[in-house]
Amino acid sequence: MDSKGLFLGLDHIGIKAYDVEKSIKFYTEVLGFELLQRIKPGDVELVFLRLGEMVVELVEVNDDHKYSDGVVNHLSIKVSDIFAAVEHLREQQVEFISQGPTSVGEGRYNFFFRGPAQEKLELFQA
Repeated sequence: MDSKGLFLGLDHIGIKAYDVEKSIKFYTEVLGFELLQRIKPGDVELVFLRLGEMVVELVEVNDDHKYSDGVVNHLSIKVSDIFAAVEHLREQQVEFISQGPTSVGEGRYNFFFRGPAQEKLELFQA
């Protein structure tokens, strides 16, 4: 069976959150995500946030197996002005991975930084 037309795009990216409240605050106040829903279908709380068409699911970590099934490699966030976005992150005292925005050719740039659970995040400007 041809998969063309079956896979329509990214629905959400799950990120483990050691401190759900701290993660919600970071994604909503620092990065401008909208809180969509908080649910607790079992032992862990799930929190859904949206930025544009991108949805992130924060998965509460409540045991010693923080990485038994991995943590997201990175989440890429499209920005209109990467230099202004990096400055905003600097003002928020966010941990940087990159020294500054890196040109990836043809007017495109990226920049890597860390979220509150040490997840790797990327800014991308096309």
